[in-house]
Amino acid sequence: MSKQEKMPFVEALEAYKEQHFVPFHTPGHKIGVEAPQRLKNWMGPALPYDLGVMYALDDLHEPEGALKEAQDLTAELYGADHCWFSINGTTALIEAMIMGTVGPDETIIIPREAHRSVISGLVLSGAKPVYMDCQFDDRWGIPLGVSVEDAVKTMDAHPEAKAILLVYPNYYGVGVDIVKIVKEAHKREMIVLVDEAHGPHLPFSENLPVEAIAAGADLVAQSTHKSVGSLTQTSWLLGQGERINKRRITQMHQMLQSTSPNYIFLASLDMARYQLATEGKALISRTVELSLYLRNELHKISGVTTMEYRDIQERVANYDCTKVLIDVKGLGLTGVVFERMLRKQRIEVELVQAHHVLVLITIGDTKASVDALIKAVKTVSDEVLNGSYTTDHSLDGNFNVLSKDSALLPEPVVRVTPRNAMYAHREQVPLREALHRIAGETIAYYPPGIPCVAVGEVISESVLQYIENRKALGYVPNGADDMTLETIWVLQE
Repeated sequence: MSKQEKMPFVEALEAYKEQHFVPFHTPGHKIGVEAPQRLKNWMGPALPYDLGVMYALDDLHEPEGALKEAQDLTAELYGADHCWFSINGTTALIEAMIMGTVGPDETIIIPREAHRSVISGLVLSGAKPVYMDCQFDDRWGIPLGVSVEDAVKTMDAHPEAKAILLVYPNYYGVGVDIVKIVKEAHKREMIVLVDEAHGPHLPFSENLPVEAIAAGADLVAQSTHKSVGSLTQTSWLLGQGERINKRRITQMHQMLQSTSPNYIFLASLDMARYQLATEGKALISRTVELSLYLRNELHKISGVTTMEYRDIQERVANYDCTKVLIDVKGLGLTGVVFERMLRKQRIEVELVQAHHVLVLITIGDTKASVDALIKAVKTVSDEVLNGSYTTDHSLDGNFNVLSKDSALLPEPVVRVTPRNAMYAHREQVPLREALHRIAGETIAYYPPGIPCVAVGEVISESVLQYIENRKALGYVPNGADDMTLETIWVLQE
C-alpha cells in the first residue's frame, strides 16, 4: 500500500474515538451527549468526532503528527514542497499568502478580477496594490484575465514589486498563460501567488489546464470544497521553492485560522486528498466527459449557446471545460429571468450575469443530474419559443443596461493604500455626490465577489455607472453599509 492510500489524520481521529476517554474538555456537548436534538438528528454519528484542540490529535497551528503527515501527503500529491490546511476557507489562505509575502507600503501586482479577499489581504498587510490591465470579452461579457504582454509591461513599470498575484483559472474557467507569466516574474525576482480556488481538480485530467504548482508558481490557494470532495469552508495552500519564507507563511496562517479548528473539517481534507489520490483520474475524467456531453446536448436546443474554448482561444491560453456558461441571448432573456425559470424546474445555478448563467460540473455530478439540467433548459426554450411564457418585467430588470459594458469592471485608480483608507476618517454621502471621492468601503457583487471599487480607490463615473447597472439588474451589493447604495462611505476631505 502506498503512502497516498492512507488517511493519517482520519485514522488518528477514529482511533482516538475508539479509546472512549471521558471528556472534561470542549466542546460543551461532550461528544454529542447533550447536543441539540435536531443537531443529533442531522449529525449524530459525526458528533463524537467534533473535538476541541487535543494534544493527542495534533494541532493545526503547529502540526507535528498525523495532521502534518496528512498535509505532507497533500503536498506530495500536487508536487509541492509544503501544504497548509484551512478551516477558514480560501479567503484566509489568500490573505496569508499576501501577508506572508509583502508588508506595509511594499508593492504587489494584482489583477482587477481578484476576489475581494485580496483587498482584505492588502488591508491586513498594508501593502500597496498595482493593477494589471485585464482582457474582457464583449460577446460573452466576462473577464479573460491578463495577457503575458500586459503582465510584463506592469512588472517592468514596477520593478519594486515583491510579488504578483494571478487568478487562475477564473470563475468562468478561463486561464491566463501562467507558465510564461511565472517565468517572466521569476526573471524579475518576483514571487508568484495564485488564487487557484477553482482548480484543485486540474492535475487529474490531461484535458484540463496545467495546474499552477506544475507551472512553477510559488504559493497556490485552492478551494477544495468547490470542485472536489471536502466540506464547505475547507481549503489548502500549496507552496514550493526557496522564494517563499515557509515560517513566515505559517505565522500568518496561524493568525487567520481559528484556535479551535473543527476536526471534522480537517478530516474531510484528508479524505478529499485520499479520494483524489486513489480515484482522482477516474472521477475527473468522468466529470470532463459529462461537461462535454452537456455542451453537446445544449447546442441542440434552439436559442441556447455555450461559450467554447474556440470562441476565446486567440486571447487566452487555456480553458476548463467543466465550467459551463449557458447563454440565452438568442431567446431574448436576461440571465436573471433565465435563472428564475430554471429554479421553477428545481435547477440551482452558480452565477447569473448579463444573458447567461454559469453551472459547475464536478465529481458530484452524474448523467442523471446533467440530464435534469438539459431537460430544464429545453423546457425554458420551448416555453419562450412557443409563446407560453410571458416576460415578467419585475424579474427582467432594465434590459437596456445589458450593453457590452454592463459587466465590464471599472478601471481602478488607487489614491490611498487599502489599509490606510480603512482606518481613515470617513463620512457617508449620497451616491450621486460621491463622484471623484475616495471610497471608504469596498463594494462587490456575489458571485463572483470581485470589487467594483475598493477602499482607497477613486469613485469614478464608470464606478457609478457599474453600480447603477447592477441595481437595474436586481443585484444586491456585498460590503456596503447601505445595501440600497443610495449612500456610500468616502474618506473625509
